[in-house]
Amino acid sequence: MNEENKKRNSKNTFELEGNVANIYDIYTSKTGKKSLRFDLGQNNNDNSQFVPIIIKGNLVNTYGQDIKKGQWITIKGRIDTYTKEVERNEKTYNEKAIEILGFEITDRTNNKIYSSNGDIKSNSKNERGK
Repeated sequence: MNEENKKRNSKNTFELEGNVANIYDIYTSKTGKKSLRFDLGQNNNDNSQFVPIIIKGNLVNTYGQDIKKGQWITIKGRIDTYTKEVERNEKTYNEKAIEILGFEITDRTNNKIYSSNGDIKSNSKNERGK
């Protein structure tokens, strides 16, 4: 099993639910890679919070075209940590970063599942009422 498959099979998973809020423009890097940032609005014990989400690659090409403010979505993925070099004030520091692997977004408003490889499936069961 190669390293990427080992990471994808890890148990470090997450699941977030909420409404799409604050959608920003699709950004294209100098190398041509696209990314899209939006905030996921959540209400925890009457305390509103906004979680910044950045999607990249094929997910931008699929879900990025369908995203709408107010959609109720679930985001699932696997997490891996790595060290990256960051420059600040002409000094280089090593910082931990989180990488999300195998990203999946379930649009419960429109009953579609978008995966990081670009696939779009119909969600046969709407789980919003859970």
